Amino acid sequence: MLHRIASRAVLALAALLASAAAAHAAPPADSAAAPPIVGVVRDTAGVPLSNARVVINELSRSTLTSGDGTFVFRALRPGTYHVDATLLGYAPGHAVAVVPAEGGEVRVTITLRSTVLSLEGINVTASPRSADPLNITQSTVELSGKALERSLGTSVAQTLSSQPGLSVRYGGPAASTPVIRGLAGERVLVVQNGQRTGDLSSTSADHALSVDPLAASRIEVVRGPASLLYGNNALGGVVNVISTDIPNTIPGEASGFLAAQGESVNPGGALTGEVTLPLGETLAVTARAGGRRVDDVHTGGGDPLPNTFYNNLYGTGGIGYVTEHVQAGASVGGYRFDYGLASLHAEGEEEEGHEEGVTIDGQRTDANGRVSLWLGDRGFTNLRAEGSAQWYGHDEIEGNGEIGTRFRLNTQSAALNAKTEFGRFSGAVGVSGLFKQYSPEGEEALTPGADSRTGGAFVYQELALGTGDAAPSLQAGARYDVYQVRPEETGDERFENVRARDFSSFSGSLGLNVPLNPNLSASVSVARSFRAPTVEELFSNAFHHAAGTYDVGDPDLALETNRGAEAVLRAQSERINAQVAAFYNRIDNYITADVVGDTAIFHEEEGHTDVVPLNVFRQADAELRGLEGQVEAVVTRHAVLGAMGDLVRGDFVQGGALPFMPAARVGGSARWDDGRYSLGVEARHAFAQDRAEMMEFRTDAYTLVNLSTGLSLRQGRRIHSIVLRADNLLDEEYREPTSRLLVPSPGRNLSLVYRVLF
Repeated sequence: MLHRIASRAVLALAALLASAAAAHAAPPADSAAAPPIVGVVRDTAGVPLSNARVVINELSRSTLTSGDGTFVFRALRPGTYHVDATLLGYAPGHAVAVVPAEGGEVRVTITLRSTVLSLEGINVTASPRSADPLNITQSTVELSGKALERSLGTSVAQTLSSQPGLSVRYGGPAASTPVIRGLAGERVLVVQNGQRTGDLSSTSADHALSVDPLAASRIEVVRGPASLLYGNNALGGVVNVISTDIPNTIPGEASGFLAAQGESVNPGGALTGEVTLPLGETLAVTARAGGRRVDDVHTGGGDPLPNTFYNNLYGTGGIGYVTEHVQAGASVGGYRFDYGLASLHAEGEEEEGHEEGVTIDGQRTDANGRVSLWLGDRGFTNLRAEGSAQWYGHDEIEGNGEIGTRFRLNTQSAALNAKTEFGRFSGAVGVSGLFKQYSPEGEEALTPGADSRTGGAFVYQELALGTGDAAPSLQAGARYDVYQVRPEETGDERFENVRARDFSSFSGSLGLNVPLNPNLSASVSVARSFRAPTVEELFSNAFHHAAGTYDVGDPDLALETNRGAEAVLRAQSERINAQVAAFYNRIDNYITADVVGDTAIFHEEEGHTDVVPLNVFRQADAELRGLEGQVEAVVTRHAVLGAMGDLVRGDFVQGGALPFMPAARVGGSARWDDGRYSLGVEARHAFAQDRAEMMEFRTDAYTLVNLSTGLSLRQGRRIHSIVLRADNLLDEEYREPTSRLLVPSPGRNLSLVYRVLF
């Protein structure tokens, strides 16, 4: 019944989208749109810059400049607009455009100054209103352009792993997910264009994230609790992989990209392409397709890790409709994948917990829709409704070809948000719902199937404590959520004690941002957030092959609640880019896996008994505290030096270290870049992580040295970018302490990334 209700909600949203488009497709004869904004982005020598990202923050609309550096925004309302332009290799630029009710086009020119720094642009993930990074109270990360290509790995997590405060839970090239400040799994939310991916990557260390980083135009990360905007599962932070699935601006001509990647450490490669086409002045369509095919990964020392191949194939199509009062659109997509689970033993042998030749074969289908209505310049200024549905499933296939476990997960989400302007207060209010139907099948299923549903409402407001750009601002928000989980009655005696659970909780945040000068800001924030226990933590009662343990859940687990504080200092100019943060989190009822001894399990089909570790999920109060920072400074016209470091320490309040904490790291970098050619070197040292309670999860210190060189060519409106990297040049053998699977990390790697923008 819940699934039918959610499906009807998605259909209703689609109907609303269609009716809104129909209602505004033919405006009354006496209603004429205001003149368009027509502009050009150029450098200080007057040379036009193509493929610069241009954003009107008030409308949440963006576009790319054409080959002659020009851009256009049509279907506008009269008013004043702040237009921002960003392009990697240049400091961000800004212009103000005043659009009258009638008359000729409004022309603006934005001049960008060259810089070798990687400066962040407008962030859409950390705030409901989008914002300049200098005005956000939480620490953020953005990767785009050359910076993204210099970091690009096989997975999103590997792409981000060199950033301060970020690491990777590594289980092979496919089973690789992000870790933020020591928190992973269900505590970190990964979204694509703001929508949940609807897969099972967060539930188990052997499950893959169904997003390929090569398809991303940029990746944004919010470090620290983000439950205010995203609800449950965002206690540790949010990773937003951004691409153009639904156009929000009608381009003047066709635009897109083609990208390819190859790595020696994962022999094989990846290819993806995207194109956006205008269909008149109010409609545009976009299409993207790609795939990846790689063989077994080679670890430090050069040996391949058996059964770690990874293949995927994906495609997305979308349509966008834009007028002065309405923005609407929809997209559909699919993602097909198969990969092997790492075999950590000699050929021909079988190790407890890892079956020889186990593979995972699955797919995800998704549909998304949204409609945004302009309501006025004051009060409730904009109303946005959006919904999504995902149908996900994968089979775990044993070496003999039989399906050991079959997983199915259907997810539906719906949200209604409104932007507000009341005097000196600006912000947003909203409600949202999330519905899941989870079904594991097979003798190796850890849990019974379960339906879950979440509903929440939030309010967020910003108050300028003065006038002008240098005025401090106060940011405050509150959210209330209700979460329910309803397990299925299976008749399996392992799950006879499971029962329905209901949770509810309040989240809140309060932050102060103080601009110290136009290029420097300081922020402090406090937050309360929560996380409900997962189906696996509540109801597991089976042997977990990926982890090699027999897992036992606790149906009486309580909510995790976090009370935290963070202080951030940011500097961003043409000469320096820096961010330093200190944080503290107290998480009551922290849920953790606790190996309490061994247990015997009998394999009926094979007729033998194995002794395996017994893992019981338990709760205890915990504290996490840490420091992280990164700085880049221009030392000559084309040269930049950088340094980074991070440290997180997690402990149970009653004593003992939290498991799977990342190691402390320090690093340095040097890069030369004249806009056409670039050459860089970086080194990062990770200290030994010897605080783990169990010896097998302790890791040694290691040092990674990476080299990169790049070439950027402009041919008309096309930009060709080639980046050649040598990663782990010393071929270090190491493991990530954040991984429960004990899988060794990749060894020496030669990587080539090519991208052409048109």
